[in-house]
Amino acid sequence: MSATHTRARAHVHVTEQLTAETYPHVLGGPVVLDIGGDVGALVATMDPAAAGTELHLRSEHEPPISIHTGVWHRAGQDQLTAAVFAELREGTYRVLAPGGGTLVSVDIVGGALTTIDLRSPVSSSEISRSAS
Repeated sequence: MSATHTRARAHVHVTEQLTAETYPHVLGGPVVLDIGGDVGALVATMDPAAAGTELHLRSEHEPPISIHTGVWHRAGQDQLTAAVFAELREGTYRVLAPGGGTLVSVDIVGGALTTIDLRSPVSSSEISRSAS
C-alpha cells in the first residue's frame, strides 16, 4: 500500500513491510546555512567525478549521528564540486569512505563554517600536461 500527498517536497510513503521515501533533490542549487549556538556547517570540496554521489558523516556524539548529503557541481565565481552539510551539531565527525572507513576527522564548531578539501592530489606531471 502506498500513499501520495502534497507537501513542501513531493514524496511517497510505502507502507508495506519496508518503508521508503523518495523526493527530488536540490542538485547543487544555492545553499542556506542554518548556523549559530551549537550548530555549525561543513563544506567538503570534492573531485568533479564525485558529482551525483553522496558523502557520509558519523559523529562521535553518544548516541552517534549518521548523516549524508549529495555531492554536486556548484556555480559561483568558478564552478566547484562540493558536499554541503548546512546544519551540524557541534562536535567531531568522521568523513566516511565508500567502504565505511574513516577518510578524515573534522571538528564542527557552533556558529562557524568548516571547510575541508577531499580532492585527489594532482601530480606535477599532470599539472605540466594541463598547462601546455
